[in-house]
Amino acid sequence: METLIVYFSKFGNTQLVAEKIGETIRAANGVDGVVQVISSDQLESDDLEAAELVVMGTPTHKMNLPEAVQPMFKRLRRKVLRGKLVAAFDTSYKMSPFLARFTAAKKLNSKLRKLGGKRVVSPETFHVVECEGPLYEGELQRAQLWTETILDQVKSV
Repeated sequence: METLIVYFSKFGNTQLVAEKIGETIRAANGVDGVVQVISSDQLESDDLEAAELVVMGTPTHKMNLPEAVQPMFKRLRRKVLRGKLVAAFDTSYKMSPFLARFTAAKKLNSKLRKLGGKRVVSPETFHVVECEGPLYEGELQRAQLWTETILDQVKSV
């Protein structure tokens, strides 16, 4: 299965999670399929052509998507993700249960679905210490488990 993992990372935490997701998918797929991990500023609509699974992640900035990812969405063709499986994640400091409803992953999930993608799993948040990180201990292992859940869901689709 061809997989594209797209991330925006300001302090490197989201990139670490994206790379862990890519590593986990590569290990599960072996030689079957290509896994590409790229920064959001490199993404073009054509990059999505061959992908069957698209995983996207950003940090949460002010309970929203970072301004820096908006140009990426403007570059993408309408319904570019039609027929593709999608999953969204973010990195964020630990918020109260009320504020945790306003993460970048939930907004990212909505954008991916508007582009035609079919959600495979619920959006996920990986926590960083304070605002800039590093990731809390165990968060990369949680990213691996989340990715394994994605792969299990993809098999059943």
